[in-house]
Amino acid sequence: MKKIALAASLAGIAFAISAFVAPKSTTTTNADAFEGVVTYSVSVDNPQAAAMMQNSSVKVYIKGDRTKTMVDMGMSKQIYFTDKKTPDDPIILVEVMGNKYQLKNDKTKKDDKSPDIKYVDSTKTIAGYVCKRADITVTGKDGQSYISNVYYTTELPYYEGGSGQFKGLKGFPMEYSMKQRGMTVSMTATKVEKQTVSEDAFKVPSGYALMTAEEMSADIQKKMSGGN
Repeated sequence: MKKIALAASLAGIAFAISAFVAPKSTTTTNADAFEGVVTYSVSVDNPQAAAMMQNSSVKVYIKGDRTKTMVDMGMSKQIYFTDKKTPDDPIILVEVMGNKYQLKNDKTKKDDKSPDIKYVDSTKTIAGYVCKRADITVTGKDGQSYISNVYYTTELPYYEGGSGQFKGLKGFPMEYSMKQRGMTVSMTATKVEKQTVSEDAFKVPSGYALMTAEEMSADIQKKMSGGN
């Protein structure tokens, strides 16, 4: 049962990571001209999850108004497509131990609450980009608040109207730690490659069952516990 719960948790973490690295637009001309791939390393402070997530990575493909985020966490994989023309209609594909799902967009559950962002006079160079720091206070559904710091750059496309932990952030996050399901997940950009991204990269693959996040979680647990 612990393995089942952890697999479901990894799927949830992957969803949060996708939101973290899904830029849609920018206010900076130089950043807007960027086309290429940003690669992140991922680590987690839960030993069992860390063992299941060995060699995990996140890659973000950026081309014009579109991005594709690929999250590989071992047991869980996710592809997240966004388009500036349709910012509220991302395509989210999840694969957990061979089971494939496409998440339904439920706009009735859209969270309009913005986190509290405090910009700090501190810099760090990450993957060749000088990044500034912001401390972000997020209040969870349980009413508890926690503070995390993020290092961001304005030299890559970003969207101040994003969602979740980064709504209102004035830059593209390059390093961040987030709390998800009792675990702290840390991400750091390790490589930024300016290159031509093929149109084929944005073709949505078939074979994914359309479900809500709740239906997906229930289906994962049912299949991993024997189908009954």
